[in-house]
Amino acid sequence: MAALSVVFLNYVSVALSLPEEEDFYSYWYNHGAEITRFELEQGRYGETHPGHAILIFVTEPFLPDIHVKADYESSRKKSIPVLKLNLIKRFNTGIYDYSMMKSVFTPIPTEKQQSGKTLKVSATRQDWCGQVYLQYNLEDNHYKVKQYSYFEKEGDKTVTIPSSHLEDEIWTRIRIAPETLPTGEIKMVPGSFFTTLRMIELRAVDAVAELTNIQEVGRGGISQYTVTYPTLQRVLSIRFNRDFPYDILSWSETYPSGTVKNAKVLTTKAQRTHAVMTDYWNKNRLEDLKLRKELGLAK
Repeated sequence: MAALSVVFLNYVSVALSLPEEEDFYSYWYNHGAEITRFELEQGRYGETHPGHAILIFVTEPFLPDIHVKADYESSRKKSIPVLKLNLIKRFNTGIYDYSMMKSVFTPIPTEKQQSGKTLKVSATRQDWCGQVYLQYNLEDNHYKVKQYSYFEKEGDKTVTIPSSHLEDEIWTRIRIAPETLPTGEIKMVPGSFFTTLRMIELRAVDAVAELTNIQEVGRGGISQYTVTYPTLQRVLSIRFNRDFPYDILSWSETYPSGTVKNAKVLTTKAQRTHAVMTDYWNKNRLEDLKLRKELGLAK
């Protein structure tokens, strides 16, 4: 394993202890989980607030009929491999804090299965006002979505959405095979963090997606995937290394900070600062607290 320094525009991003594998299975099945920390500037309430985000990618055996991890040896025979993403955001707004997390489960192509739609997405948002929980489950040709919220505007509901593209699965698509990302004029369901923060209707909306090569530096250069939602006045851009393992370097998200006319337009930014590949589930003792410092996390 080797240290990697990536020069990205005006930033320097240091990835620590990422394996230099060129094969999908060697990279994802021999070294544990990939954990990446990002410096976060989160737009909220007309201002941008400092914080951090964590991306945790790991492969798991997943039961496609009941949409849970296969924990037992007997059930693993019925499982399929998925790439799981846990994306965590932590930031403060004035005196109180936000904690947000989403999990995405996307099938990994094998000899027995082609690249398939994401099977499940779950997302939570907690702040000092209350909690929101959101879950998408793929059923035949649609997603069954359950939402539970403290807030009257959202409430508790179940809706059905035709199996359009999900913004939440962009991250896992990039890591599996970025060439499969949808481009052109498409229908896409906005990301669960965005829908819960803005409390908007859960549905697919018109979008325009573009995959471009933007910079030629080291390791084959940098690619950018951009999704523009005209009706939401929102643009999401994700930058990643063009060559395998297609590691994510940064992202930005721009949209008005409110629904009133002439609402201030804010840009949320996340820039990679640390990365490591490790079996974190075995690092649960007090002596392992030092590893959080190595990831740029508070004790």
